[in-house]
Amino acid sequence: MNRFIAWSVPVIAVSLILAGCSSNKSSEETSSASATTTSSSAAPAAPDPLAVQAAADYKTYAIGQIDELVAKVKVFTDAVRANNLQAAQAAYEPSRVPWERIEPLAGLVEDIDGKVDSRVDDFENVDDPEFTGWHRLEYLLFEKNTTEGGAPFADQLDKDIATLKGEFATVEVTPLDVANGAAELIEEVSEGKITGEEDRYSKTDLWDFDGNLQGSQAAIEKLKPALEKSDPELLGKIETGFADINATLQPLRRGDGWVLYCTENDPYPSPRCTGVTVDPPTIDKLKSQLAGLSENLSQVAGALKLS
Repeated sequence: MNRFIAWSVPVIAVSLILAGCSSNKSSEETSSASATTTSSSAAPAAPDPLAVQAAADYKTYAIGQIDELVAKVKVFTDAVRANNLQAAQAAYEPSRVPWERIEPLAGLVEDIDGKVDSRVDDFENVDDPEFTGWHRLEYLLFEKNTTEGGAPFADQLDKDIATLKGEFATVEVTPLDVANGAAELIEEVSEGKITGEEDRYSKTDLWDFDGNLQGSQAAIEKLKPALEKSDPELLGKIETGFADINATLQPLRRGDGWVLYCTENDPYPSPRCTGVTVDPPTIDKLKSQLAGLSENLSQVAGALKLS
C-alpha cells in the first residue's frame, strides 16, 4: 500500500473524532452559558417587608430630627446675630445634636454636609470664604471669643438647614441606607470624634459622640424586627455593644450634657481645658468597644441580604 495513503486514513479518522468532541463541548458550553443567562436574568428576591418598614420608619424619625434641628439652629443663629456671645456658646452644641443623629441620611441631600459640617482641614485656612457652617462659627465663638463677623455665617447656616428640610422630603431612604447609616455613625465616632478633631475649639465632642450613638441605636431599633428574624445572635451582640459604650460614657455626663473633651497630650489644645477630663484608660476602652460594635454593625446589611 502507498505509504501516504496508509497514513492519511487514520489521520482523517482521528480528525473526525476530534471534530465531534469539539462540537459536543461547544454545545455543552452554549447550554451552560444559556443556563447561566437564564439564572442571572431571574427576578431578584423581594425585599423583606420588615426591612422596608424599617426604612419608612427611619425616614420619619429623620424628618422629626430635621424639624428639631431647624428650631435649635434658629436659637443658635439668633444668639450670634444678637451678638450675645454667652448665649451663642451655650446654644452651639445643642444645635448640632439632631444633625449628628441622622448625619448619613442628611448627607443624601447633595452637598449639604460640606456646607454645614466641614472642618477647617478641608479648606485653605480659617478665613477661606468657602469655610462655612457650624465649625466656622465655632472658631469665632470659642477660639476668638467673639460673635463679630458671625452674622453672615449664621444666615448661611439657617439657609442651608432650610434646604436640607426642603429637599429631604423627596429623598428615597432604603433599608440599605438604614443599615449602612447605623454603621457609619459609629465609624464617625471611632475614626473622628474620639480624636477630638470634630469640636476642637469648643471641646464639646462628647455631645456629638452621644448624638451619633443615639442615631445608630435608633436605626437598629427600626431594623430590630427584621434582625430578630434573620440573625438574633447578631442583634444581641449589637445591643450589648451599645449598652457597654453607654456604661463607659456614663461617668462623663454632667447634668443634661457632658464634660469637655480634654485629653492627655491633646492634639487640639484649648484654653477651655484646665485639666484632663477623659483619661487614657477610658479612651482606650471606648476605642475597643467602638471597634467591636463597628464590626458587628458592618454585618447587618449582609444578615438582612440588602444590596
